[in-house]
Amino acid sequence: MSTRFLRAPALRTLALAALGLALLALAFAAPSGAQTAAGVPHIKNGAAPKGGVETLQLTELWRRGGEDDEELLFGIITDAEVGPDGNIYLLDAQLNEVKVLSPEGELLRSIGREGEGPGEFRNAQQFTFLPDGNIGVAQVFPGKLIGLTPSGDPAQDVEPGKADPTAGGFFVLVNAESGGGNLVVTGIDLSFDQTTMSQKRHYFVRSYGLDGKQKTEFYGVDRTWVFNDNFKFLESDNDFVWRRFGVSDTGQVVAALQPYEYALSVYGPDGKLERIIEREYETWPRNDRVRQRYQSIMEAQSAQFPNRPTPVLETDEPDVQHLRCAADGTIWVLTSRAIYAPEPGVLALWDVFSAQGEFLKQVKAMAPGDPATDWLFLTDEGLAIQVTGFWDAALAAMGGGGAESEEAAPMQIICYSTKP
Repeated sequence: MSTRFLRAPALRTLALAALGLALLALAFAAPSGAQTAAGVPHIKNGAAPKGGVETLQLTELWRRGGEDDEELLFGIITDAEVGPDGNIYLLDAQLNEVKVLSPEGELLRSIGREGEGPGEFRNAQQFTFLPDGNIGVAQVFPGKLIGLTPSGDPAQDVEPGKADPTAGGFFVLVNAESGGGNLVVTGIDLSFDQTTMSQKRHYFVRSYGLDGKQKTEFYGVDRTWVFNDNFKFLESDNDFVWRRFGVSDTGQVVAALQPYEYALSVYGPDGKLERIIEREYETWPRNDRVRQRYQSIMEAQSAQFPNRPTPVLETDEPDVQHLRCAADGTIWVLTSRAIYAPEPGVLALWDVFSAQGEFLKQVKAMAPGDPATDWLFLTDEGLAIQVTGFWDAALAAMGGGGAESEEAAPMQIICYSTKP
């Protein structure tokens, strides 16, 4: 079992200490403010956490990459996880490889490479440790999880689109998470009708077996794009829960389905909606910097469509930016205000909820950096990993970024201790 970079105690990755399936059989103990609608408990929280704010003073241990590191050059690091061996795995989306570092920051090896053969991939921005212990690198198109062993040998690929293909269509894979033996992916089923110049798009959150067969669809949305003179390229049509979901060690799926609702839907491994966790929150209106970022992304993408439609952007930023499931069963949420309107000196600020949905506390990490460009991963082992320039690099990988990402310094990985 791998240990995740707790997106909250440990950001995105995998193996949190299991809570035990027996917990699922316990009676649901809802905090005050719980209501039931359509048979589903809604846990309503105010704007302030019950336990106040906890501060993490980070102590730097080591850093790699940047202008002064002659051994290690990073392209665009878009995902990171702690493996079952305790090593740190970093997906470099630009160089098409996974760099493996020791807990002390030593470069041990690079695995995977660009190509179409076994253990090779392109256009991947996420990865996960699969239920069999191997690595699955989420290649966007053709959509599949490229299999690698932790040592770097090719392993079995997981090909969801091949096992259950859309008739005459294509399978796009965006993100993948694994927990409690439950492999969950987000993606799009695409089909195109040339007679009407239309494209049908089914956005989904699903679980799959390692054989590529679909188990459960937790959530799905249908959209149709008609490429005529009236076609508008809407940012809202691209919004989905791509990175706004997590998988717990019991196999539960937690997802923020709507961009402008602070509401977390919690599903059992079988797809049943078990509860919805809500928190009072004021949506953050984008400033000029963020609007320009998305403008450049949308313009780059619109250039790929017939007649190059004019992009139509949203004026506000989605409430929930990321969420992660931690080893102790808590749910950690990163909001738009935490990223774009932070307190001075705060590199990251998470909302932390109990497994039952109570807003327990906020945790803020104090360290140099800019939350609007950097990303901080927390681990179960008392470490925090900062990826400098993360947000600009991720946006650039989607086709945007603008001048500020072009002039950015080389990416660095900085490792901190979170222990007193």
